Amino acid sequence: MDCRELLKKGQITVFIDSKSFSDQLNRGNNKALAILKFNMSKEIDLIRTPFRTTHEELKKIPDYEIIKEADKIKSLKIIRKMNLLGEESIGQYGFFYRMTDIQQIAEHIYQSDNLTEIQFNKILLIFFQAVFSRSDDKNIFVTNESILLKNRLWFESHFPGGKLNIFSIDEAIGYLDIFLKYNEEYRASGYFNLNKGYWYLLSSRLKLPHYNVGSTYIDSLNNRFQYLLMSVDEIGLQYYQGANNDTMDNTMYHFNYSISLLTGIFDNLALHTNDSLGINFTPKIRISLSNGNGRDFLREVRRINPAIREHIQNHVNLIKLIYSLREIVIHREGLQQSGFEYHGEDDIKWEANFIKINADIHEAIKRCRDSPEKYGYLSKWGVYTIHTDIFLEPYRFLKNAVKHLIPFIDKYFELLGFNNFIENQKRKKDRFTETLVRFEADHLGF
Repeated sequence: MDCRELLKKGQITVFIDSKSFSDQLNRGNNKALAILKFNMSKEIDLIRTPFRTTHEELKKIPDYEIIKEADKIKSLKIIRKMNLLGEESIGQYGFFYRMTDIQQIAEHIYQSDNLTEIQFNKILLIFFQAVFSRSDDKNIFVTNESILLKNRLWFESHFPGGKLNIFSIDEAIGYLDIFLKYNEEYRASGYFNLNKGYWYLLSSRLKLPHYNVGSTYIDSLNNRFQYLLMSVDEIGLQYYQGANNDTMDNTMYHFNYSISLLTGIFDNLALHTNDSLGINFTPKIRISLSNGNGRDFLREVRRINPAIREHIQNHVNLIKLIYSLREIVIHREGLQQSGFEYHGEDDIKWEANFIKINADIHEAIKRCRDSPEKYGYLSKWGVYTIHTDIFLEPYRFLKNAVKHLIPFIDKYFELLGFNNFIENQKRKKDRFTETLVRFEADHLGF
């Protein structure tokens, strides 16, 4: 989903495509299940499309009723349970779109004048969302239907038009986590609230299962990693408040800090390696995972523990990328920020807070196996090029950098001989373990 203003205090309504969720539940997608467990929460109001399902968690979500007269859709009716006592509220929304117009749109989207009923009904979902969006343009529609996700900006710029806020399930998982944090709610699951520090402690523990408390440098790494997770979310909070000067400045503040945290994590690993392997390399300023500054140190690592050196080499592209950004952020000219508005040939529009990057940084990102985004105009790492300019969207970039960082760190811990803390912890029956297991299964975010 593109950068847009979607956060508010209070409750948000989430309309979900029942078939998409049913398909994901059939595949054992626990994150899709985690969303459903927010049913009847005070922050997230879940409504689903009419669909027969065998999944009990999906059945608990109220669906809307399509009211027809003489084969014409007249309105959409939602009956919500207000509490566990069974009290209900009823909302009715007029449907003013003509079936012939929807048919034309469907034929355009599918590039066919011989549509199946299934194809038509998929496009019809967009018009239902348009009806609900008239009363609140911050509600979202969650679907995994590729035809809808691929054309979501087209629908907004053409017909039915307006803000439709169409998310994939994976995107919604991240957005809803940010929405909760905007409302100062840190949830282990739908009804289990934590304080902020405990939420990030559990998140970091699960992402780095081989982290064990005790070493000065490794404990420092874990602190930095928790701050890094916080920084990702802080940038996410800016992302979903729209592109403007204030959100751009706030984004840059946290992005620059994140680059320092990332290189600090690499330095912590190098310093601990120096001590734990008995290398005793000097001067300490040359102890680094960077091939440039730490060339001689890394030669000693290879001599004593070839497996660790090979692991570092396997992730050399990520390490080079982060150190290259650090050089720009801390020692050189800094990163140039840029607001951006896209106006396409097909009247498609979107906005973004961008950072301008040079060709060397772009090539470094490509070497990290960047690829085009499935439903959008940016790459998975957030790169967008136009003419000779190269832009980077900070939120996508940082999320992907952290996702690539996590297996690197945890495998590094394993190669250093650390036990799997999470596996050992799950053998216990204490309250911390119960919270940890619940958080692992039901929390939102990544």
